Amino acid sequence: MDNFNKALCETILQKCRNLSLENQQDKKDGRFLADKSYAFDTMFFVCRYINFFRFGDTFIRDHRERENNYIADLFSLGNNTSQVKNYFTEALALLRFLGAVEYSDNNYKIVDDEIIDIFSSSFENSYIFLYLLSYSVLKHHQLWDLYTDFCLCPEDQKQAAYDNFRTEYIKADIRVKDPAKYWAFFTPKYPMVVLNYANGQNMISRTGKVKSQTVKRTDISLNTEGTRNNLDIPKKNDYLAEMSESYIIESLRPYLVTPPEEKNVEYSDTISIDIADTKLKMIAQRYNIPVKHKSQTDKYRYSKGAKTRTVQGEFRGGLFRKTPHVCPVCGFSYKDFLIASHIKPYAMCDDTYDAMNPHNGLLLCPICDKLFESANLMTIDSATGTVVLDESISGEKDFERIKGRIIDFAYIDCERKHYLRWHNEFYNQKHNKNQE
Repeated sequence: MDNFNKALCETILQKCRNLSLENQQDKKDGRFLADKSYAFDTMFFVCRYINFFRFGDTFIRDHRERENNYIADLFSLGNNTSQVKNYFTEALALLRFLGAVEYSDNNYKIVDDEIIDIFSSSFENSYIFLYLLSYSVLKHHQLWDLYTDFCLCPEDQKQAAYDNFRTEYIKADIRVKDPAKYWAFFTPKYPMVVLNYANGQNMISRTGKVKSQTVKRTDISLNTEGTRNNLDIPKKNDYLAEMSESYIIESLRPYLVTPPEEKNVEYSDTISIDIADTKLKMIAQRYNIPVKHKSQTDKYRYSKGAKTRTVQGEFRGGLFRKTPHVCPVCGFSYKDFLIASHIKPYAMCDDTYDAMNPHNGLLLCPICDKLFESANLMTIDSATGTVVLDESISGEKDFERIKGRIIDFAYIDCERKHYLRWHNEFYNQKHNKNQE
């Protein structure tokens, strides 16, 4: 399977062919891998944001609040986390280094759409780009042989091999003015860890210590459990489990030092792609932004046998798992016609946790869904479970059976009460406004 994904890899290598650690002499030149930009999910999410909010060939970075909101939600960080802003800053520095964007007065002119499209096409492609970038830079500086030595040497010689690699790497990296500085240990760590994942090699700590365990998916991602995440909201990082290692290995096989046995490619399009796009639409609505975003190309997405999961699909599945298969308002129970109705519409949610949370929903029949949608004509009292109809239809014979009906208490004796309270307030605002 040596030719699997050959065109993609050759395209990436062509983009990286003239890059070296010397291409960092000025801030406008950008920076090679750093603390945030070595992570495949950082590059994926930031590039998807750029494609959504760009204007033609320009991305204007004048909305830091919405950038922070986007990152804080997707990585489950608190908005006050000091590191939030660095995700965009370091990702854009890497895109400048790659020549994908040019910087001037807070504006980024996009000069290579293809690079941004590859990064934002899938998590796997984002990692493959970072791997081949690291491969190309090490080759340029004659450091690849030292990396190969590290991969092939016995376990008890790994630390010495890495120390040798690090010494030569730091000499080549013009960012490092004083090798004795503690942060100088970080600069060779980033490409080493990226390369070590696909090659099944040891993890390197921030202090330059070679650990006994091999690099895991959580080591090349920033969306992992840790002290910076908001522990009240679950991590949206299922792509760590679903990311196709076989797709990555078979794509990179010609460039691996220690390739494993060949495997058939198994691939699943992760839900996180839809989560990212859902969040982008939320931001556009919240800030009332007329978006004319660039359509995300499918050119680099692998679709053969892929199963696509979506936010709406996960939301519907959660409702069917957690609630009876019956409309709580009228009793309609034909499963195929039941609609997974958001209580708080996903475009108005505070974050993607709300958009996917089955407690933010009810399984309703098509008629009740129409009445309940966006609090147009019906709401359900969050305290009592009583069905409340708008005056314009409350006298209609067809709705007599549901007017004043009380739904099962189990529907409101949980987190759903919070969302129904929001629905009540939204209904009352619309109702009062219509009476004025």
